[in-house]
Amino acid sequence: VNGTMTDLFQKGFILDMGKKGKKLLNRKTLFERWVAAYTDYLKPKLLLGRFRGDGDWWKEVQLDPVLAQWGGEVAAAKLTRYLKPGIVTLYADKNRLTELVIANRLKKDPHGNVEILERFWPPLNYFGEGETVHPILIYADLAAIGEQHTMETARMIYEQHLDGYFGQD
Repeated sequence: VNGTMTDLFQKGFILDMGKKGKKLLNRKTLFERWVAAYTDYLKPKLLLGRFRGDGDWWKEVQLDPVLAQWGGEVAAAKLTRYLKPGIVTLYADKNRLTELVIANRLKKDPHGNVEILERFWPPLNYFGEGETVHPILIYADLAAIGEQHTMETARMIYEQHLDGYFGQD
């Protein structure tokens, strides 16, 4: 954490206000940098496996947020009712991967349309809306796909759920 804070100070993202504490600056620029870094560096390291499910199997599944949460296109579809998912993204506890795969009858497939990523936050810290991850991560997942329709949905997610975080600096 100390290294990250020092880096943020050096890059002008944190202002030391003395006795008033510290202030985060240029939040939107920092967010955009995080999305790019997440896509290029962290997300590839989180992949637990690729699978294939039968049809739109995810529509009937009620996830236990302790076990897993929807990310990417499925989470965006649930939030906006706009996108028809092509890729199903799940963030899960790696120790319960087998349980998740069996419960949803997923088949190992290196080219499958289901990606299961390791959740990098504790399951019950409310990082998201119950069965979906936080909109910041949904946005990053959609940006990683980079197709026109997913980018359009990412803009909707930004406007509806994220804009307030980045308004006034």
